[in-house]
Amino acid sequence: MRTNQFTIKLKYLLIFALFLTFQNIISQNIEDKVVSALSDTTIEIRGKLQMENEKFRFDYHDLYQKDSQAKFLQEKGYHGGGPSWLGIIYGAFKMCDSDLIDNIEMKVEVTGITFWSAKKEELDKIGRVVSVLKSDETILLEAIEYAKEYDMML
Repeated sequence: MRTNQFTIKLKYLLIFALFLTFQNIISQNIEDKVVSALSDTTIEIRGKLQMENEKFRFDYHDLYQKDSQAKFLQEKGYHGGGPSWLGIIYGAFKMCDSDLIDNIEMKVEVTGITFWSAKKEELDKIGRVVSVLKSDETILLEAIEYAKEYDMML
């Protein structure tokens, strides 16, 4: 009888260990995709990048996108517009241990967010990260979790 109980406990322990391992692999894969987006110039940016007042400006207004996530975010209790996307983008950069987002000038609007930088490459990275976030709901949800940890998700 004791052997059966031990065997059952051992099976549950093994299943739990496999679950944790699998969860860690998935999480690492998500982080790798975001890190890859920082340098993968083949990823087309989402949003609008332009020069303004001798600085580069990047705008992303999800509410105006055909595949807007606003309703999805609102159903989860978030704003769905600019305040939410600030958190999501911030969370994505924190997910991959990048401080780039901390050094960028930004303005949050109701419908979206605007970033300014003297370096076009920095804004290209943000645009590529947005593309990855929009293409994979799992990554979007993980970025939201990171944003919540930093109290940035609205």
